[in-house]
Amino acid sequence: KKKVRVREVNRKKRVKWARENLHWTVRGQWDKVIFSDESQVMVGNNNRIYIWRKRDEAESRDCVCPPAQRKLSIMIWGCITYHGVGTITTVDGTINRHKYIEILEDNLWPVIARHFPEQDCLFQDDNAPIHRAQDVRNYKEENNITSLEWPAQSPDLNIIENVWLKLKIRLQQRVEVLNTAAELSTAIRDIWENISVDYIQGLYHSIPRRLRKVLKVKGEMTKY
Repeated sequence: KKKVRVREVNRKKRVKWARENLHWTVRGQWDKVIFSDESQVMVGNNNRIYIWRKRDEAESRDCVCPPAQRKLSIMIWGCITYHGVGTITTVDGTINRHKYIEILEDNLWPVIARHFPEQDCLFQDDNAPIHRAQDVRNYKEENNITSLEWPAQSPDLNIIENVWLKLKIRLQQRVEVLNTAAELSTAIRDIWENISVDYIQGLYHSIPRRLRKVLKVKGEMTKY
């Protein structure tokens, strides 16, 4: 297992952030947060797998790799709320500050309108340069989008990361029937729409435990 090293300055910021938000309750505070992220989804990798076998098993079915699949890759953006998954969209090309504003314009507002008509919510995105670009900050300010302050190097605190993992695990069960980017996109949307509200709410209820764990390990990366 690879060790993720948290820079000293970020370790202190993680501790500070966890301590400041430790008193937040799930119902009434964390359930007002919209978590978001981008993720690369890739299928069809042709990596060599090493195994142990007996002398006469070289050609047996369990010891032979299937033909290499076509490599498919899609960048997606999505968000979740306490009420379940929000919108998800595929992104063509590289995400820059202008494209990120388009993503928010097309995909964040439907979620706010549906679950937070009074706009009494916080929007979480990480500290990627495009998220903190001046144009993006201006867009948020002009549209009264309040961002949740976020500590650097904290994927373990962003509960949507767990959703990406769940989506990719379920996607592996369909990998043999995916041959085009369009089929991959359709499969992603189908899996996304069938992620249960109970699962999402369980992630929200895990946030206080995550904060306590960050404090316990003094800002280092946690198991989450």
